[in-house]
Amino acid sequence: MVETGSTDTDCEEVLSVTSIIASESKITICGWPTDVVLIDHCNAKHADEESALRQSSAIDNRSQRRDCCKPHTLLLFVPGNPGVVHWYTDFLTQVVERLGKGYAARGVSYAGHGVGEVIVGNDDEHSKTDYSGNREDEGKNPKLRNMKIPWTMDGQIQHKIAWIDALIDDWRKQFLSNSKSNPSKETPNFIFISHSIGAHFVQCLLLRRPDILAHTAHIIHLMPFFRFDPPPLKSFMLSHAASWYEYVVPMMTTLVNAASVFPRRWIDFYLERHVGLNCPKGRKIALDIFLNPKMMRNHLVLGLQEIRELPEMPNDVALRLIGDICSTSILFCGCPDQWAPLFHMEDLKLLQRNSKVPHNINMLYIEELRHDFVVHPEMIEPVVRFCLNSIRVIGKGLNVGDTFRLQDVKSKL
Repeated sequence: MVETGSTDTDCEEVLSVTSIIASESKITICGWPTDVVLIDHCNAKHADEESALRQSSAIDNRSQRRDCCKPHTLLLFVPGNPGVVHWYTDFLTQVVERLGKGYAARGVSYAGHGVGEVIVGNDDEHSKTDYSGNREDEGKNPKLRNMKIPWTMDGQIQHKIAWIDALIDDWRKQFLSNSKSNPSKETPNFIFISHSIGAHFVQCLLLRRPDILAHTAHIIHLMPFFRFDPPPLKSFMLSHAASWYEYVVPMMTTLVNAASVFPRRWIDFYLERHVGLNCPKGRKIALDIFLNPKMMRNHLVLGLQEIRELPEMPNDVALRLIGDICSTSILFCGCPDQWAPLFHMEDLKLLQRNSKVPHNINMLYIEELRHDFVVHPEMIEPVVRFCLNSIRVIGKGLNVGDTFRLQDVKSKL
C-alpha cells in the first residue's frame, strides 16, 4: 500500500452499550420517491422493537424512531453515480458503530435512481421529455414529474438540498419535541461524506446554502469526481461519448433490453468472474438497477452531462471558500482511477504549496483501492478507517452552528 499525505494515527475502536439500527426506506423529495438510509445508535434493550418499527416503514412514513440516542453529529452521505445508496449501507453502518454514541448517519440515493417505476419514472415521463428534461406539454399534465430533477446535475443538487432540509426537520421533531429550547433554531453538526460525483454535488450545495455550511464540521471526499481530466485516451473516448449522447443513450438502453432476456444467474456469474464484483449484495443491486432500461437511461443522461460540464481544472475558488469554514479530507485510489486519478492529488498539493487552496485539505492515496471500492468487501476496511481517522482529528461535539459562525459564512460567500 502506498500512502501519501498526513492523517491521524489509527483511532481506537469504540465499545458502546448501544446497538446499531440501520434502516432502508423511501421518502418523496422534489416529487420523486427516493431511497434513503438511516443509521442510529439505539438503546440495546429496545433494538429488536426498533428494528421491527423501521422495517415496517412505507413511502413517506416518518414515524418517530423511538429510543434512538440523540446524535450531536449527523454524517450526511451522497453517493456517486449511479446514485444508489443501498450499496453503501454496510460501509456507513461500520463507520457509525465504531465512532460510538453521538454519531448517526443519513444517506440518500439520487432522484430517479433505484428499482421500480415509481422511482425511475414511467413511459410517459421518459418518452415525452428530451435529454435536457424539457417537455413540449410542460405544465399541461401535472401527473408527469419534472425530469430535470433526475436528469441534470442542477436538479440533483436541488434534490440533495431538499433532502437535508427534510432530515433537519425530522431530527428536530424526533429529538426536540419535548425540549425547552426553540426547536426551530437547533440543528445538529454535519459531516459530509461523498463518493465520486457526489463530491461535486456536496461542494455546490454548500456554496448555495451558507446555513448548511455553517453547521458543517468536516467534509470527506472519497475518490472525488469534481473535475474531468482523465488520461488522454480515456478523455478522448468519454468526451466523444458525451458529445454524442443523443445516440449513445438509446443505443445503451437497447442493449440493456437485449441483455434482460438472459437468465439473471448468467449475468450474475459474469459480474462475479469477469467484472470482479465479489460482493453478492452488490451484484444483486447491480442486476436490479442495470437490467431496467429506464434506470440505465437516467444513469447515462446524468453521467454524460457530468462529463460535458465538469471543469478540467480544480475549482480552487470553491475549495478556498469552503476551506475558510471547515476542513476537508480526500481519499484517492489506484487501479488506475479515471475519475479521480493520482495526478489530481498532486495538482491539489501544488496549489497548496502556492497558497491557492487551503492547507486544511488533507489527502491520502491508497494504491490498492478501486473507485468502486464499495462492491469489494476487502476494500471497505481501509476506507472506513480513513473516515474514522479524519473525524477523530476534528473531535466530537463541535459547536459549529452558532449565530456568529453563520454570519461569518454569509459574509464570505
